[in-house]
Order: sequence, then structure tokens, then C-alpha cells
Amino acid sequence: MEREHELRLAGPRMGAGVTGMSEPSGPESSGVVRQQSFELAGVAEIDISLLSGRVQVHLTDEPGVHVEVRHDPAAGNTWTEGLSSVLSWVSGQFGTDRPAPAAGPEEAVREARVELLGNRLRIESSKALPLRAVPLSVVVKAPAGSHVSSRTGAADVTVTGSAGRLDLNTGTGGISADRATGEAKVNSGAGTVRLGTMLGALKAKTGGGDVEVSSVGGTSTLITGTGDVWLGAVQGNVQVRTGSGDLTVADAASGEIHLGTGSGHIRVGIRQGTLARVDLVSTSGTARSELDVSAEPLGDATLSVTGRTGSGDAVVAAAAS
Repeated sequence: MEREHELRLAGPRMGAGVTGMSEPSGPESSGVVRQQSFELAGVAEIDISLLSGRVQVHLTDEPGVHVEVRHDPAAGNTWTEGLSSVLSWVSGQFGTDRPAPAAGPEEAVREARVELLGNRLRIESSKALPLRAVPLSVVVKAPAGSHVSSRTGAADVTVTGSAGRLDLNTGTGGISADRATGEAKVNSGAGTVRLGTMLGALKAKTGGGDVEVSSVGGTSTLITGTGDVWLGAVQGNVQVRTGSGDLTVADAASGEIHLGTGSGHIRVGIRQGTLARVDLVSTSGTARSELDVSAEPLGDATLSVTGRTGSGDAVVAAAAS
């Protein structure tokens, strides 16, 4: 079952009551906030697609799904320039007596697609070019364990709470997520990636930002073009590559860890009591261990660390307690 209402923010005037719409008083700038709620048993499959704006998904212990869509003025006003050009072209092609189609923030909010089919929630900006260029802010509240997929051109994406699977992609913008119990795929063309506890397989990539992950438990691949990579607790097979950034593993406990950087530093912290096999090489820097090492293994190692850097230093040390 769906419940929908729209809030029109129109300055200090209080409008007449209308079913499904209200005009609250206050200093807010004009605009439309579209709100929809759905009853849902179990977790949701959330699929969001925007050209630009902002995406926030909050996963909680409460049942049901709630969606808010509004114009995102923080994304800037470059869309108005493109919109003006499009409407001018239309007017020139078809004559000034032909009215241009209604377009702008309010219409973009109204024309956005929001629907729940089964347990799949789909949110998409309008496919019409003028409206599609309007940046939108999308906020979703859904049950914990829901699966989240997001595709945006230029937007920050935030997922709070515990998700199932994650598939987050943005051309330009930062991505953050608290927790995922299933497979996680995260890709930003240019932006920082900050992730919490990732229990399943993880693939994270950014062209020009840092990558931070507090904990990984499955097979993971992390790649950044020029940024740094920081990993907290590692208990799985991990491969990390960066062109020029530093690589840090704070608490390595088990698995096979492969680290490679062109010119950055490498630092690996080994958890106390862990038997590890370590192979660190720096072409023009230094490679050293702050731990006691032996030429021959003393037993079956539960952790293997391989690190390569072109000009940075490589250090293995004890993990901070």
C-alpha cells in the first residue's frame, strides 16, 4: 500500500488545506518536497538513478519504506544555463507562439519516478532532458538488510545502517556506507570512498580519491588512481593498488594481502599473536620490519603480506592494541 503527499514550501504564507498538499509557514525557500510511503514486509531492493544531486539511504529497524524527493540547490545552478539554452532552441525552431513545456525544480520533483513493485523500490529522475538536468536530493528510509543500488552522474551517495548487498556508482562525488553483509561494489570516477564493516566480497574503485575501509572479511579489491588507501581490520584476501598514494593496513589478522603503489609508502600492522609471512620491496626507498623476523618460517602462517613500492618506504609493525 502506498501513501503519497507533496509539501510545497512557498514562503511565509499559509495556504488553504488541500488533500495531499500543504503550504507550511516559515522562512524556507520556495520548492516542492515529494513524500511517499510504502508498506513492505521484509527487506527492499532499492534502485536509484539520478543524473546529479544527492542520495541518502537510511536503513533502520523500522518496517516499511519512506521516500523524499526534492530539488537540491546545493548542487549549483549550472542546470539552469543548460535549460535556458534548450528552451531557447525550442523557441527558435518552433516559433515564439508555441509555449515551452513547463520545466524547473518543481516539475522535476513531480515527474521523478518513484514506485514499489513487489519488494523493488525504483527511483529515477525524469527521462525528459530539461527535467533530467535538474539536481535532485533523494532520501530513503528502509528496513535494515535492504539491498541498495545507485547510479548517478554527479552526486554524493550515503548509506547508513546495515545493508545487504551494495552496488554504488557515481561519476563525480563521494561514497560512504556503514556496513554490508553481502557483496559490495563501489565505484567513483572522482571522489572519496569511505566504508565501514564489509563482511562479504568487496570491489572499490575511484579515479582520484582516497579509499578508507574500517573492516573487510571477504575477498577484496581496492583501486585508486592517485589517492591513499587505508584499511582497518583485515581477515580475508585483499589486493590493493594505487598509482601514487600511500597504503596502510592497520590490523592484519589473516588472509593474503597484496599491496602495490608507484611512489607511495606502505605500512602494515600485524595483529598480536599472528604468524605472518612478509615480503616487502622498495625499489629506491627502504623496506624494514619493526617486528622480530626469521629467515625460515616457524610454522603455518595464517597471514601473508606482499608489498611493492617504487620510491616509497615499506614498513611492517605491530598493530595498535
